[in-house]
Amino acid sequence: MNDIQFMEKPEWVSWEEISECIQKSNVVNDKKGFHMLYASRKTEELIEELKNGHCFVAIKDNKVIGTASFFIRNLKRWWVWGNVIYYSDDGILPEYRGTDVYFHLVELRDKFVAQTGLKIRQFNTAEHNRTVIKINKIYGYKLVHFTPTKKGADYYSVTMVRWDDGCPFPDWFVNFMYRMTKFVSKTLWKPGYKFRFGFN
Repeated sequence: MNDIQFMEKPEWVSWEEISECIQKSNVVNDKKGFHMLYASRKTEELIEELKNGHCFVAIKDNKVIGTASFFIRNLKRWWVWGNVIYYSDDGILPEYRGTDVYFHLVELRDKFVAQTGLKIRQFNTAEHNRTVIKINKIYGYKLVHFTPTKKGADYYSVTMVRWDDGCPFPDWFVNFMYRMTKFVSKTLWKPGYKFRFGFN
């Protein structure tokens, strides 16, 4: 690990390199049969999303081997009404999975997040990413929302949230709201917002 550098994205690292790392990191998901929507976004979309955020990279031999980002988003949802830290665009090259690369990236990102003063953190992942869901539950994240994702995706998405000062809602209520959105989404929609009862 001594030959790997962790830093906020420097100017000499291009956004194209970041996009390429994200795409390559999702090869594992593709083999499992679901394609993460953010992995195929255009570079311009990535830049637009992170104009109000920060991107962090792991560099080895002047090559991006991992990336993790966050931006501040204003939401009006049952679990938050205001600004929230939104984690996005994480990716580790397949050959570096299972190492400490991602841990060090997340640690660096969290230091920057702490400086914002915001206490609610959120991210989305695929319903099938059971390892990610399980690990983040250990770190205090809760499942709060279920959705069929945007058109072009082939999976359902879950939203996980952590309140740094503790969840203000009882567990039964959080579980109820999550299960309700899951029931409604799976009843009405197929992945990619394809309505189950025609009209698409």
